[in-house]
Amino acid sequence: MGLLRAAADAVIVGAGTLRAEPFHCWTAEYVYPPFAEAYRTLRTNLRKSKPPLNVIITSSGDINLDLPVFQSGEVPVLIVTTTRGSQHIHERDVPSSVQVMALPGDDRLSAQAILEIVNDMCRSDLVLVEGGPQLMGDFLAERCLHELFLTLAPQIAGRDGSTERPGFVAGKRFAPEQPLWGTLVSVKCASNHLFLRYTFSTVTGTPIRS
Repeated sequence: MGLLRAAADAVIVGAGTLRAEPFHCWTAEYVYPPFAEAYRTLRTNLRKSKPPLNVIITSSGDINLDLPVFQSGEVPVLIVTTTRGSQHIHERDVPSSVQVMALPGDDRLSAQAILEIVNDMCRSDLVLVEGGPQLMGDFLAERCLHELFLTLAPQIAGRDGSTERPGFVAGKRFAPEQPLWGTLVSVKCASNHLFLRYTFSTVTGTPIRS
C-alpha cells in the first residue's frame, strides 16, 4: 500500500472509508512510517514534488471538516460532491488546503466524472482508488479500473446477520449475467498473505489502480 501511494498522483476514497478511519491521511508515510524517507526518495525520483491529492467522495456532504486530513495542511484535499452536498459543506468553515467541486445532480457520483475533475485539478498519470465498496462498484461498473491489487489473508471472518459487513463491491451486481474477469499478472507471498495483481479492460486512458 505504501508503494502504491508513493507512486500515485491522487488517492480516492469514499466518505464511508473516511468515517471508518477518521484520523487517517492517504499518504505512503502514514501507512508505514519506517519507510517514510524511502517513499519521499521514490516520489522525488518520479518527479512528484507534493503528496498525492487526497480525494474524498461524498454525495451528501456529511463529513467532519475537523478531521486531520482536512485540518493538518499536510496534504492537498479535493472533496467531490453534489450540488446539495456542496451547499452543506459550505455552511461550515472550509480549510484553505481543501477544494470543493460539485457535480450536477443529487444522486451517486459517476466514476468517470470524478476522474475528469481529478485530472482537471492536477495532472494525474496514476490514480489510486481505495474504496469503499460502493465506490469500487461504480468504478468497476463504468470500466474505469485498470488494475486491481487484492490481498488474500488466511483469516476467516464470517457473517452472522447481527451487523452489516460489506463485501468488496456493494451496490452493483455483475454475475451471473455480466461477470467481470480480470487477468492475473503477478502473485507475491509474504508470510501467509498473498498479494495478487490483476488487469481489467477500461474505457479511460489514466491508469486507475485499487
